[in-house]
Amino acid sequence: MSPNEAAELLGVSPSATRDEVQRAYDARLAEAGADEERRDAVTAARDALLAASAWQPPGSQAYPPSEPAATTPYPGYPQAAYPGAPTAPGLWNPPARPRRRLSTGAIIGITLGSVAAGLVVLLIAVTAILSIAHSASRLAESQAGSSAAPFDDPSGIPSAAPGDGAGSDGSTADDYDIDGARVHYVDGWTFELTPTLSCAGATITASFSDSPDGETMDVWSTTADLQAGVPYELTIPDDASEFDYVGIDSIDCSQA
Repeated sequence: MSPNEAAELLGVSPSATRDEVQRAYDARLAEAGADEERRDAVTAARDALLAASAWQPPGSQAYPPSEPAATTPYPGYPQAAYPGAPTAPGLWNPPARPRRRLSTGAIIGITLGSVAAGLVVLLIAVTAILSIAHSASRLAESQAGSSAAPFDDPSGIPSAAPGDGAGSDGSTADDYDIDGARVHYVDGWTFELTPTLSCAGATITASFSDSPDGETMDVWSTTADLQAGVPYELTIPDDASEFDYVGIDSIDCSQA
């Protein structure tokens, strides 16, 4: 119901004071008697006018003398003229919702996650340090091997050095004599041995190096029956050593 309609129903001006509206309401309510429909209409008209009144002229009283003036907890929200009076729709600013505190489980989860992330970073750092240290150690060993003295063969024959033998890169070497046998390089780690004397159960020893002129880094031996003047082909297995260069170091016939 609009204020104009309400004022017409009560018989007052739309700008009537609250006292005037109340007096007109009491009069129209008495006239309505037991007519519930008319009483409801009169009550609605009074409520609409009271809610729409925005100011009071001097000397008017918005609240009954015994009731204190109501405060407005929220700016912009129309308040009742007196206790129990309806209010008109208006702007309402709800209070801010309180922030939820983190639960104990959430705090524990965040803490454990932070600790796990720190451990992962620490593990990566330790792994990187160990890798750098290992690389530096291998580099130092490589430099030390490259500056090592040439191989010294106990037989006194210079051509018997392992560096003059076979390498994994396919390098070749001249024939040489060692312990009464002629050594001829064939291919890979395969040699041909031609002894000047027969030797049953001869111990053949090969030495390995990490460079053609490096020192002996590993040895491998096997036994074979050698016949004088008959070439014997010896193939050293690939898993005999991890180093690349190999040469026949000695042929021992002491058990013959």
